[in-house]
Amino acid sequence: MVLDATALFPDNGHCHSQFKNTKAGFGQLVRWAAKLSPDHGLILGFEDTGVYSVGLGRFLSGKGLRFVSESAYRIRRPVGVVRGKDDQAGSLMIARYLKRNLDELTFGQAAPGLLLELGQLSSQRERLLKEKSAHKTRIKELKVLGGCLDVRFLLRIEKEMVALLDRKLKEVQAEMNRRVAERRELREKKELLCTVPGVGGQTANQMLVLTRGFTRFPCWRKFPCYAGLAPFRYSSGTSVRGRTRVSKIANKKIKALLTMGALTSIKAGNEYRKYYDRKTAEGKHPMAALNAIKNKIVSRMFAGRNREEHALRVPAGLSES
Repeated sequence: MVLDATALFPDNGHCHSQFKNTKAGFGQLVRWAAKLSPDHGLILGFEDTGVYSVGLGRFLSGKGLRFVSESAYRIRRPVGVVRGKDDQAGSLMIARYLKRNLDELTFGQAAPGLLLELGQLSSQRERLLKEKSAHKTRIKELKVLGGCLDVRFLLRIEKEMVALLDRKLKEVQAEMNRRVAERRELREKKELLCTVPGVGGQTANQMLVLTRGFTRFPCWRKFPCYAGLAPFRYSSGTSVRGRTRVSKIANKKIKALLTMGALTSIKAGNEYRKYYDRKTAEGKHPMAALNAIKNKIVSRMFAGRNREEHALRVPAGLSES
């Protein structure tokens, strides 16, 4: 794996080079960039490509260098129509994006290693669940075929695979719990999160990973936008009068977990249920009322991040919004 790097100068001139996606390659990249910018006016930025950019972010953080890690969507959407795909052209696109949006960029630091590891364990758990679901579907199909074909051997294999995946899921979950328990700060934050109605262990783990221990988002209202819970108006002039709705640009995993948490909380018959019944009786769409509850769950999780006591065990009165 190689990294394509492009240095963009104030006069819009640029210089391109390639480096290996290794620690040694990162060092060569920094030295190359430092030679091109001897006055230390250096701004490093890269596209967040998941596992392929983790090493670079951690290396730059270790060196105390400021950098911007941006999503491909934010980088590519302002460019408009792009024909073809080329890594060298892509690196120049990123450099121009950094220069164009310099005043609005947020310089970051790599997430702590433990949170990155929890994120990988969570992703592994999701993959195992998908594989288990696929095998269970296959078992149902084989049972249908059992009326006309001999599929006993195939059924045995599929059932053994489901049993194996169940064991691996338990191992992954135990490893996640062990790593959280080893760090007192994370353990206390998770315990506090789980006192919020509608928040379970998986939702708490995901919140800790996505918010980097509640340090990534400066305000709780930023997170609903990230998770696809914030409603936006769709109107223009006199011809476009769309209803207010949430955006499809969202983290679907945490959105699904919050949806399940909100539904479970409503079934439990607590204050969320009273709020839901009151709003639907007033004519509010059931999904809109459910979305409002998800936002309230998020606000309470963020409200409890600096509290030492478990004050969120009893939900406060719900507002009329």
